[in-house]
Amino acid sequence: MMRLDRRAFTLVELLVVTGLMAGLLGLVLTVGRPSGRSQVGQLLQGLSSSLISTQTRALGKEAGAALLLEPGTNGMLPHACNAVLSADVRPFVTGTVSIGMPPANLGASSGTVALSSPENASNGDLQMGYRIRFSGSSPEMPTSPWFRFACTGDPAVCTISLRVEANQTVDNTIWPRAAASTVLRYEVARYPQKAVPLVEPLKFAAIDLRYSGVGDTAAGSYASLANRGSIAVCFDRDGRLDAIMQYGPGPFPTVQPLTPTAPLYLLIASVADIREDRSLQSTASRWLAIAPSTGRLSIAANIGVPGTTVADIAAARANARVGVTQGMGR
Repeated sequence: MMRLDRRAFTLVELLVVTGLMAGLLGLVLTVGRPSGRSQVGQLLQGLSSSLISTQTRALGKEAGAALLLEPGTNGMLPHACNAVLSADVRPFVTGTVSIGMPPANLGASSGTVALSSPENASNGDLQMGYRIRFSGSSPEMPTSPWFRFACTGDPAVCTISLRVEANQTVDNTIWPRAAASTVLRYEVARYPQKAVPLVEPLKFAAIDLRYSGVGDTAAGSYASLANRGSIAVCFDRDGRLDAIMQYGPGPFPTVQPLTPTAPLYLLIASVADIREDRSLQSTASRWLAIAPSTGRLSIAANIGVPGTTVADIAAARANARVGVTQGMGR
């Protein structure tokens, strides 16, 4: 009878195999574990796609389209944002002007005007308005520029004023006046309303709103997006950057909406870097810039700067303009 020798694993062999399996398992877990650097790329891609889709929705729509950046949610710090939502931009409120336009004092920078009830909305919808323009019932009267608009009491009585952020002055802006037998009409643009999420919130990456803002310097109403609540980014019917504005609470924000004449910069960084205030120093951070006149999106790596002063922020944004790595959108 043939004899079969059975040989078991030795203790050393078992230890070697166990060590190899543990090493492989550790490698798999390390590769599969999300990190701040990898999620910066994920958030950048999701935000870019959301902005481009918002531009696409805006095309051909008179009131445009918008998305909303909502800070301080999903466990984020108050100045960090990983929540990107769609915003419902409703059609302009339309109707006719009763009295008050032009103002009795043509040299004034503001005036009170009475509006008829809206033709396509309710009186209460006027309280959600933030800018107004006028046109005549005849084609001979051109459409006026946008004016600042506020309606905080009687919906029919509203305050209209020159837009300082649009460089309107009594010397370069003429109050609209209807010609004889011409009805003066109005269009009121309303604040957008919060809609559905566009980007799945990430745990390890967010937009650092302290260093995100409008302009090549750190000066101006929206030079920093921190401490302004939720921010709406709006595009017009041609896909251009139309307005940056506060969203709430309520219809009366503390800072008037801005029509940008300089790029909007968004700094995406790891939550760890945001928490330790080193987003501007980290080469893992990424910039997303939107050109105002075209709505074109550009992405650039962050080139670290020494600190977080106004000069450092301006230098970081300048580096982002020079170091654009990829153009996107239109």
